[in-house]
Amino acid sequence: MSKSDDLKRSGLLDQYVLGLLGQERTAEVEQMIEEDPELGREVSRIRQELNAYADMREIAPPPGNRQPRTAEDFRDLDHEVITAMMEHNHSLNIWRYVLMATCLVLIGVAGYLFRLKEDVRGELVTERALHAQDVASHRRDMERGRAMLTTATHDWENLTSFNQAVDSGMLHIHVLDGAGIALVDLSDITPPGQGRAYYLYSGDLNSLSEPEIVTGRQLNGLYVIPFEGSEPTLRIYEWEAGQMGPPQLEDQALAIIKLP
Repeated sequence: MSKSDDLKRSGLLDQYVLGLLGQERTAEVEQMIEEDPELGREVSRIRQELNAYADMREIAPPPGNRQPRTAEDFRDLDHEVITAMMEHNHSLNIWRYVLMATCLVLIGVAGYLFRLKEDVRGELVTERALHAQDVASHRRDMERGRAMLTTATHDWENLTSFNQAVDSGMLHIHVLDGAGIALVDLSDITPPGQGRAYYLYSGDLNSLSEPEIVTGRQLNGLYVIPFEGSEPTLRIYEWEAGQMGPPQLEDQALAIIKLP
């Protein structure tokens, strides 16, 4: 089999006519066509068949101002497509990172809002508990005072009232002679600080009563303080709520008052 027959069977002539060969390969085929007239006639036959096929299918030729594309042009086109796809993927990656950052920010904000909600809920529960404790304490004091005032044998005309100035305002104290009861009015003193309370004791240092604990919300009432002994004394301290100090530390007292 001759070299021209091998070339015909390889399909290179068809690719040459269609313009699908590279520059080097095209130059080789053209060189072989110049050397072998039989190859030139084969190329002419292939072109006639392609033209007849185009006419039969009514395939119009490209516009006159359009240059035929070579294999190099197709390779350049592939490179352009690949470059465009890479740029598109790069844009998609940027947007993906932006969306991920946005999701992280939203998750962080949601966690912060949830924590804030839980803190507010905890403060609300604490406030309700303190309010319930204050109401119960006030009701207990009223009942105790009512019982004392009801059972006491005294004359209301024997009520002794006096005022005592302290660093945070003016104390109003009313003593029922013979009843062993002092009514303490704290409405004209400054409320205790946040998380603090006033502690009211009666009696001497050897026999102190249970303290009456007064928070800032309770300053508008009268507090019934029972006392005993020949020299009853009222001691008032300001401490952290729920953390009583030793009442023997008289230098820490807000007021130490000898009751008449």
